[in-house]
Amino acid sequence: MRSALPVVPRHATRDFAIAAALVASLTLGFVTWIYFRIDGVHVSEAVDDFGECGAALIAAAAGAVAAWRNVGRTRLAWALLAASALVWAGGEAAWSYFEIIRGQQVPFPSLADAGYLAAVPFAIAGIALFPGRLRLASRVTFALDGGIMAGALLLISWATVLGPVYRAGSDTPLSAIIGLAYPISDVVIAAMALLLVGRTPSSTRFALALVAAGLIGNLLSDSAFAYLTTNQTYGPIQLVDTGWIAGYLLLALGAVRAALIPGARSQSTDQPQGGWTLVLIYVPVAVAAVIAVLKNVGGASDPLLLWDLLAVVALVIMRQFIVLWDNMRLNQRLQAQSAALRESEGQLRSLVQNSGDAVMLAYADGTVRFVSTSIDRFFAYSPTELIGRPITELLHPEDRAAFTVGLQKSLAASAHPIPVSCRFRHKLGSWTHCQVTITNLLHQSSPQALVFNIRDVTDRKEMEERLAHLASHDPVTGLPNRLSFRNQVDEALERTAPLLAVAVLAVDIDDFKLVNDALGERASDDLLGMIGGRLSKLIPPGDVVARMGADEFAVLMQSVVHDEQPVRLAERIVEHFKAPFKVQEREIILRLSMGIAAQASHEDTAETLMRNADIALNAAKAKGKGRYERYQPQQHAALSDRMDLESDLARAIERRQLVLHYQPSVRLRDGVLLGFEALVRWNHPRRGLVSPADFIALADETGLIVPLQRWVLGQACADGRHWQVQFPPAQALQISVNVSRRGLEDADLVADVATACTAAAFAPARLVLELTHGASLKGSDTLARLLALHESGVRLALDDFGAGSAPLTALRDLPVDIVKLDHSFVARMGANATDATVARAVIDLGNTLGMMTMADGIERSEQFSALRAIGCVAGQGYFLSRPLAAAGVERLLADCDAAGDELRLRSLRLEKAG
Repeated sequence: MRSALPVVPRHATRDFAIAAALVASLTLGFVTWIYFRIDGVHVSEAVDDFGECGAALIAAAAGAVAAWRNVGRTRLAWALLAASALVWAGGEAAWSYFEIIRGQQVPFPSLADAGYLAAVPFAIAGIALFPGRLRLASRVTFALDGGIMAGALLLISWATVLGPVYRAGSDTPLSAIIGLAYPISDVVIAAMALLLVGRTPSSTRFALALVAAGLIGNLLSDSAFAYLTTNQTYGPIQLVDTGWIAGYLLLALGAVRAALIPGARSQSTDQPQGGWTLVLIYVPVAVAAVIAVLKNVGGASDPLLLWDLLAVVALVIMRQFIVLWDNMRLNQRLQAQSAALRESEGQLRSLVQNSGDAVMLAYADGTVRFVSTSIDRFFAYSPTELIGRPITELLHPEDRAAFTVGLQKSLAASAHPIPVSCRFRHKLGSWTHCQVTITNLLHQSSPQALVFNIRDVTDRKEMEERLAHLASHDPVTGLPNRLSFRNQVDEALERTAPLLAVAVLAVDIDDFKLVNDALGERASDDLLGMIGGRLSKLIPPGDVVARMGADEFAVLMQSVVHDEQPVRLAERIVEHFKAPFKVQEREIILRLSMGIAAQASHEDTAETLMRNADIALNAAKAKGKGRYERYQPQQHAALSDRMDLESDLARAIERRQLVLHYQPSVRLRDGVLLGFEALVRWNHPRRGLVSPADFIALADETGLIVPLQRWVLGQACADGRHWQVQFPPAQALQISVNVSRRGLEDADLVADVATACTAAAFAPARLVLELTHGASLKGSDTLARLLALHESGVRLALDDFGAGSAPLTALRDLPVDIVKLDHSFVARMGANATDATVARAVIDLGNTLGMMTMADGIERSEQFSALRAIGCVAGQGYFLSRPLAAAGVERLLADCDAAGDELRLRSLRLEKAG
């Protein structure tokens, strides 16, 4: 694994330079002191001994720091080197003790020798633990290289230093062995250090080179010391001692380098060795061989030199055998990898040739240099006939600009795929929709080209077009849908020429739901298709017909010259729709309602025209259907006013804007007050007091009638109970509340009535619910609800009887207590004999069935007298009293004459009325 060069921080480079300068200064200072013997021999001798000890201690401390800053094997290696320096410093301390403190010659051997020699195994182990090769053959080769270099260096040292030392002899064999151990150990350490530098990665090589240089410095000093000692020329102060000073300071400098720039966790490598490393191994061998030959030829033969040389040669042969064996294995592995690569290339070529894409390689200018064979399958070209041609020649002229833009983007973004949609020319001349992906690999080692992946997307393009058509067209009629129609209106408004305008006709099929229920969904869809087809035939060329949804259509007139042109088209459509449609062997005649909206200003938008046409359509339907209406601004104002009114009504209850007025009901024969009908009024902050006729129907349509009715029930019961407490003779008075169609259908009606009565402590028997003529009295749920109310004590009244849709069977089937004669009969009794007869019949029917009959809308005395004469029990109207606010009711009750448990209106003069 190749080691990445470490990023050297600026402060690390500065700190290392300072350390290097300090090492150089200390070494130079030591040499100067020793050479000139400053302050005499004794002081210089102390500087020599303590300087060597101090240099070793510095190396030990720096090695410990390097071990702390690194990890793994590197940490242990530096720790062992630090231990080696520390042990050597101990030996030097023992030497200094004998020589400086005791002032005697150092005995040989001594404790100093033990420290010096103990440093050797620590140093060898530390060097061996630095990360190196990974493979077994590499590690064996490294060991052999160490043996070869050690043998060669030993031969050289024996011929120069060791031989004379050994032959000079010593007092004891131990002294001779120890004397030889110094240079031999140094030779081994130096050989391993030099080889370590060659096998380590560049990230740690410089630090280890400094270590190797330091060890070689120690080697030189040890060898010189042995040689001078043998010749008995070594004195107390020698310049050769500089080797130990420089050696340990260099080792310390290497440790500083490793501490400032720690290596990676795993720095082992199997990269090939450099040429200088190979030379490093064999140069000592060559020198040793030359020395051995010269020694054996020029004088008496030395057996050690001969046997050493033979051992070195044997190690070299063994090394070469292992190298050859390793190379053979590597070649076999390389062949296997090459075979796998060829197989992979074959598979890749097969994938490219049989893939769904055609692949091209091109130069930076777009010139084709390679084409996959799949190009023949897609576009009928041979792979060679396109080589050398610009790829833009094969593109549709309209797509070349977009392709050029994509190509420029790809050139600016290396290896980032850029998709481009374009049409590619088939060899036969047709055009194929393609998706071209451009990938810039010009800066890659392979293939150094622009890669074009060309995929045929014709089917996808057609599918997208079909989906786009479905998204913009109605699937039943095939006409444009609402979204497409709005877009076309916008486009028509944008390109409207001077003196021309745009108009929109909103068309609705009247009562189409009845046709749909009668014919079924499938036949209705067929009929809608016929309607769309007939409308399309009636419009001028260039205009548009669209289906807006359900039974609604729209027509866009894009060139309206005068205001009557849309009206004439509407009349033409109405005329042609008089002809029947034939569906399922049945002839069906349809009526249309239409709204016409023409462009009024250049600020009009599609939304404005379509909204105005719908408003006009609603106006046409409100006027009886089967007609057309032109949009008028007041129509929009009325609609806006209705929307505002609806919005305000939704918040009227919580804002306490609703009030109740009460209209008294009176027994006609004696003027006794029977009760009050609660009539809701809306005290609008801007409109003033709003009549029920203006908002009750709106509340019923929107569903707001339910919370409105709930409030009326609660307030009316509360007011009724208040009057009962305030006026004891009023205990029998009843309160009437109107219930609309939507209110009667509310499932919570029974619960709302019970809640209102309970909250006000108002007896249900005093509450009357008046069923308005619009209330539906059909259905089991409605009947069950009315029965539940009647069983709880609440009385029921049929309001406006005779004018609404309530049949006579309602009097038989429903628990009705009161029948109220519609005010229209009362108003015409004197002028229309028929109305008088109907009024008499209703009153007789009610009296016969045991129900209270009540007339509504009594406004004149003759009406009062006539109703009393034909037996009508009760009545209400302006003749008796107008609707009163709560305060007015209290004044009315206070003004009544009390007769037991009854109250009689004092203002009613029965003698004048009858």
